Amino acid sequence: MHKISGMTRTALFAAVMLLMACDQNTSESTEPAADSTASDQVMQELKTEPLKDFPKTTEDPHDIAVLTDYEQRFQEMSAELEKELNSMRDEDSLSPEFIQQRQRDHVQSALNMLKDLELKTEQGRYIQGMMYQYWQHQDKLVNSPETQTKTVNEASESVKGLGKYLHAQEQLERWRSQYPDLNANTASARPAS
Repeated sequence: MHKISGMTRTALFAAVMLLMACDQNTSESTEPAADSTASDQVMQELKTEPLKDFPKTTEDPHDIAVLTDYEQRFQEMSAELEKELNSMRDEDSLSPEFIQQRQRDHVQSALNMLKDLELKTEQGRYIQGMMYQYWQHQDKLVNSPETQTKTVNEASESVKGLGKYLHAQEQLERWRSQYPDLNANTASARPAS
């Protein structure tokens, strides 16, 4: 189970790096002091809140399965996007406009997938909300007119809210650990809503 969570973090990290890479390509000269400040801001964003305690409910296994299914589908979508972009980069047919459109599509897909989750518990909705807040910020970022003119100094904006997403991942991982009877078969099954 921990492998899925780690894979999701990897996919999320790749998505963030993709967003930041586009920002870095638009500006080649930066000041070292500004880079240090941006790094400090990124590290601050990566700090997560303490995990919250929620009472166990009979609906916990359902919500864990729904969130695990979301993670798997999101990971598959991210892997396909990365594969497509790498293929186009290898063929030298990748344009900045196409990358930006795929970023928008990726963010919108994450938002739609999260919005469609039918969760029944407070903890499930809490995790969903934390993830949704992160993707809402990314949506604002990729759809802002300044996206193409951002500098490396502003690249830390791409990771804003990432700590909340990571907190949601940690919360879900701990929640899963409270139900050791839920095995990999449950995780791979598409739950009925």
